[in-house]
Amino acid sequence: MNPKFGSGLRDASPGSNVLSRLAQRTQQAIGTWRRHLQQGQLPEETGRSGANIERVLLALLSLLAIMSCAGATAALVQLKSVKSELAALHRELPALRERVAKLDQIERSKEASDKAGDQNVQSSRERRTEEVPLLFSREEIQLIRDYIKPAPVAGSSAAAISLGDPVTGPTIPFPSPITEKLPKLIGTTFAIRNGAIIILKKDSHRADAVLGAN
Repeated sequence: MNPKFGSGLRDASPGSNVLSRLAQRTQQAIGTWRRHLQQGQLPEETGRSGANIERVLLALLSLLAIMSCAGATAALVQLKSVKSELAALHRELPALRERVAKLDQIERSKEASDKAGDQNVQSSRERRTEEVPLLFSREEIQLIRDYIKPAPVAGSSAAAISLGDPVTGPTIPFPSPITEKLPKLIGTTFAIRNGAIIILKKDSHRADAVLGAN
């Protein structure tokens, strides 16, 4: 019985070796196949990634093109708007120039009118000043007579001159000792007619004051 049992173990060992070898070969083939599959898939993945990059770049370029077109369109619209505004300003420019010219003419007319009014007021004041006679108090009249002493009238006397009558002939300015004491006589002149002192204002040719003879 023993020899048969031992002989059975020896008979079974070669079969197990074959199975183990077959399993090893199968595993090797599977590993080789997997490696081939992995090596074959890498270029496909690389191609897919390259295609994705191209798509992204194409999308970016398309977006840039769209943005450029939009910017150009906006610039064109703005340019047209500016041109229309300039055209409107050119159309309004003559009217504005005409308005400015009218305003300038009105301003000049107003200035001329104001100037004429001022001149009229000044002339009126001068006329009123000329029309107002020179008035002197007794002391002032005595002061004038102390410096100016008309010669006594001899023979027939001419017609007396009254206030406001025209005065012909030369006149004499008042001396400074009198004008210093009577500033109202500055610029005035006087003449002697029939023993009376005839006083004339500056640039006047009429009797503005008459101091009769004593």
